[in-house]
Amino acid sequence: MPLIKFDTGPVEQEPLHALKTQLLEPHIGFILDESSSMVRVWQDTISGFNSYISQLRSELPGANITFATFVADKFKLRGEDKPVDEILPLNTKSYTPYGSTPLVDSIMRLIVLIEQRINVNEKLKPLIVIQTDGHENASKNYIMQDLRSCVKRKRKLGWKFILITCGYNPNKLADEMGVDPATAVEYGPGKTKEAFKITARVTTQTFKTEEDVVFSLEDKRRMK
Repeated sequence: MPLIKFDTGPVEQEPLHALKTQLLEPHIGFILDESSSMVRVWQDTISGFNSYISQLRSELPGANITFATFVADKFKLRGEDKPVDEILPLNTKSYTPYGSTPLVDSIMRLIVLIEQRINVNEKLKPLIVIQTDGHENASKNYIMQDLRSCVKRKRKLGWKFILITCGYNPNKLADEMGVDPATAVEYGPGKTKEAFKITARVTTQTFKTEEDVVFSLEDKRRMK
């Protein structure tokens, strides 16, 4: 994939608060780790993600999703700007953890895809959910500082970011990425389904209220 320079090209869109008098359209970006270490929570991740989509179908039926998984040198785009009803459930054949973790390249790729949609439709209200159980170790096009700068710019424009980590320090990773620590949370290997359930609730609340995305102390307790 060629390097994309975010400081050139189309002018950034207006902050979303400038559009609050208009009807904003929910757009969720979801990036899911498919690297080898996810084998330990393989089945739970499948059922957890499927339950996340199921909750959105009932609670946020008007949302569109851009969904991808990442592993080794692959960014697997599984749905680009699709209605939530059209996102296919995962199974053990379609989601098979292996390989390394190109975390930074994959998140940047997802941001580019959503940015392209917003350039066409400025009413989109983006929220990006990042799930991983490990650290960057395989990106080739970007470094973490590129991602941090990009995320901070997008947050100023009103983009929301959620970071959920499985057995990995979320505060450290959130700081490296430029994600608000209040929107980052860690869950234990036995709490995968609970984590996706809570994340679905927070996702829904983000679009139904004017409040910032946060995980409560009770949410964090339930995921340990």
